[in-house]
Amino acid sequence: MYEAALIMPAPAIVIAAHSRPQSLRRLLASLERAEIHTDTDLVISIDAGADETPAVVDVARAFDWRHGDLQVIEHERLGLIGNFHFCGDLTERFGSVVLLEDDLIVGPHFLHWATDALQSSDVDDRVAGVCLSAPWFDGFRHLPMEPILDGSDGFYAQIPWFHGMAWTERMWKGYRSGVDAASDVAIHPAFDSLGDDEWFPPAVRELVASGRYYLFPRAAHASNSGDAGTHFSDSSDFFQVPLSLGAPDRFSLLSLDDSLAVYDDHLELESSRLARYLGFMDDLAIDPTIDLTVDLLGMRDLAAVRSRLGAQALVLTTRPMKNPQRSWGSSLRPLVMNVIYDIAGDDIHLGRVDDVRTDRYANLVSRSTLRHHEKRGRLPGPKSFRDSTIDRLIRKSRRL
Repeated sequence: MYEAALIMPAPAIVIAAHSRPQSLRRLLASLERAEIHTDTDLVISIDAGADETPAVVDVARAFDWRHGDLQVIEHERLGLIGNFHFCGDLTERFGSVVLLEDDLIVGPHFLHWATDALQSSDVDDRVAGVCLSAPWFDGFRHLPMEPILDGSDGFYAQIPWFHGMAWTERMWKGYRSGVDAASDVAIHPAFDSLGDDEWFPPAVRELVASGRYYLFPRAAHASNSGDAGTHFSDSSDFFQVPLSLGAPDRFSLLSLDDSLAVYDDHLELESSRLARYLGFMDDLAIDPTIDLTVDLLGMRDLAAVRSRLGAQALVLTTRPMKNPQRSWGSSLRPLVMNVIYDIAGDDIHLGRVDDVRTDRYANLVSRSTLRHHEKRGRLPGPKSFRDSTIDRLIRKSRRL
């Protein structure tokens, strides 16, 4: 067990539930299998208004929680945002909380991760919270997301991910005090497609406005089962990720300043991190922390970049560009590694923002590069295999 390593009290576990009794039963079953600190409280916050709500209440009240106090709270109709805020506000009561939506399943060490990550990051006002898992895809192209490996167990991104979240009181107060003031902050248009009953877009705006980030694990400690609910009429396995069944005694976590894997609200690697690798670009005489914008997904509003940084600002992009100052291929994974290792090719370009094409053709070119890059390819065909060293050894062994 890892309780001896605790500095702050273990977070309380808070479950947000509404209309899915079977989902809640499954989540509670996974909690029973998890390693839980002694004296860990559990709160089940049930939002009313659904035909299934009485069954949800029955499941919650029948649960035998042996690690601390269990409180089942039945609300009048709060709505998704209201219940989210109620759960987060419990940080004032408990000091820190782990929030689980009812359609999740947790790994055995989810509380160990949350506790270590909160202790590690609460000293930095720029860290807005901790997530229990990371999206396997980017939310814009829906292609695999592969954070740079920097030797640590976590990475940072300027988005929240709702498949298990944790906050200290300090972290949560930062969100509550800043979310309304950030209502006019521009973020990716994809967020505007979400409904008014979503807390997610305002939370992203608050992160952008305040310059804060969430800390993510590289191995998932919670997974979404994709049950039908308020926002999805049908079940889906799209959000499922492999759960980690093991954990170290202490997670190895880098500070926000030391981490090489820091991503913005577009899930692009921040230029300040990329700059640490660009020694071969000294001849360009740029300051990447100021002048360079990363647009490898080809989704950034370059008009806003030009307005903010000027026509001479440099963009690293998969969109076509006239007169690029440097170009690279796309064979290495993740995509940014082709720039770091200076891989020759014509798929990624660096140049002035005014030289980037942003029309429909540019989008098609960028999408084609990204989709080709993400294909793992096929195994060698029979002829190639017959000529391989392995095949020659097999044929030789047969003659013995």
